[in-house]
Amino acid sequence: MADLPVVRACAADGGFLECEDVLGVAWNAHLAATGERIPQGTCTIRYPTPAPAWDFDDAGEMARRLPRLAGLFLE
Repeated sequence: MADLPVVRACAADGGFLECEDVLGVAWNAHLAATGERIPQGTCTIRYPTPAPAWDFDDAGEMARRLPRLAGLFLE
C-alpha cells in the first residue's frame, strides 16, 4: 500500500486512511483497469486468524511490523 499515490498523498497531507477510503481501493482499481464494476457477489471476506495483539500507538512496533507505512505516517 505504501506505493499507492493515494496513500502517499494522504501521508504528505498529514491525513489518515480510514474505513471508507480503504474499502473503495479494490473497487476503484478494478473500475479504472476494466471500465466495469465488480460483479455483485464476487467479493467475499476471509478473516485470518488474528495475530497476538500489539500496540498501534507504539512507533517502534509499527516500524517493525509495517515499516513502509510507518515511514510515511510516523514522524
